[in-house]
Amino acid sequence: MLRALRVLMRAARAEKGFITGWLDVEPDDSNSVHYEERWQTREDFDDQLRSSRFTRLLALMESASEQPLLEFHFVSETRGLDYVAAVRGEGADYLQQIDEAAR
Repeated sequence: MLRALRVLMRAARAEKGFITGWLDVEPDDSNSVHYEERWQTREDFDDQLRSSRFTRLLALMESASEQPLLEFHFVSETRGLDYVAAVRGEGADYLQQIDEAAR
């Protein structure tokens, strides 16, 4: 999992609007991984949500042994998986599939 996340992070660094990213493993819990990316504009970020790279990230999340926490922090709000579905043009069926796969 960590190797796959590192590959995705390297690919993100080459994308327009990428500022920085982090990949950390909790020292007391090797199953707890923190992956974070920062983008210059919301438009740059939305482009990433539609990318094949982000699709691979979603697939990794679906394969996690525990349901991951996914959050998007903007200056004015915090959103979750519903934001991915909205940007990618995928509706409630997509969210239900993700939820069922996580069980």
